[in-house]
Amino acid sequence: MTITYFEIIKFLDINKVTYELKGEPLEQYLISSIFSPIENGFYFLTDHTKIIRELKSSLFLINENILPKDENVFIVIEENPQLVYYQLLDFYFKENSTGKICDTVKIHEEAQIGKNVQIDSFTVINKCIIGDNTIIKSHCVINDNTSIGCEVLIEPHCNIGARGVAWIWDNKGGRILQPQIGGVIIGNNTMIGSNSVIVRGSLNENTIVGENTVIAPGARLGHGSNLGKFSHLANNVVTGGNVIIHENCFIGSSVTLRPKVEIHPNTIIGAGALVIKNTTGKGFTLKGVPAKEYKSKKNSSGVPNFKRI
Repeated sequence: MTITYFEIIKFLDINKVTYELKGEPLEQYLISSIFSPIENGFYFLTDHTKIIRELKSSLFLINENILPKDENVFIVIEENPQLVYYQLLDFYFKENSTGKICDTVKIHEEAQIGKNVQIDSFTVINKCIIGDNTIIKSHCVINDNTSIGCEVLIEPHCNIGARGVAWIWDNKGGRILQPQIGGVIIGNNTMIGSNSVIVRGSLNENTIVGENTVIAPGARLGHGSNLGKFSHLANNVVTGGNVIIHENCFIGSSVTLRPKVEIHPNTIIGAGALVIKNTTGKGFTLKGVPAKEYKSKKNSSGVPNFKRI
């Protein structure tokens, strides 16, 4: 995917980002990652590393005033280059709803669907509420008693409001299942990655995903779990029933949380951890099996700076 130099400068001007150009820019560049560098790429850098010396004919968004080398070009800004880079790409390439509902979608007659909603092929929409400008990709199931906010993105093969399991033995050695008759509430501006399952509440409870939360592929949220706003779940996170994760938490890949544990705001949980008890306060890092609390580093690897709450 390419972007022109004119488009980059236009965005900076619109957003009143002060910049200084170092070098002679090309007409267009390939949008590129510093982890897979190529020539003629457009990158952000938070410090000048050896990658600059290894590449030619590339454009760097940077906040250090350095001299161009080897035909590279620099746009020097005072703001965080990563933030401006992400904002720029979001401005030009954000996925917006087409407002189209595919012919193969099955919709319950009592479903409430907002304005400009996109629903892709072979998705099933049961008796639920879907807010404006939401995108639901192919092969999803949205079950009864689900309320989805506005500007939500649900990737393919998700099941929202699935049935969970709670049961007890009877006095004859049989198993009695508890009815699963609660619901799911998905907040505004949320993203749910592909192949995720969000189980509905058991009785009168709801499973809640707070606004502005992002969930990577393969998540499993148990019945009655409550995920606070501005949180992040990495790949394959699993919560037991009635887990509470407060605002602004970062949960690493393949973390498992025992039923009914409570996680304070601003918590980081490292990849693969097994959480079996409540945190004691906000701002800790958990890691290990079973997980233990540690003081969080100022800049934890792979974790964006927290939003202040």
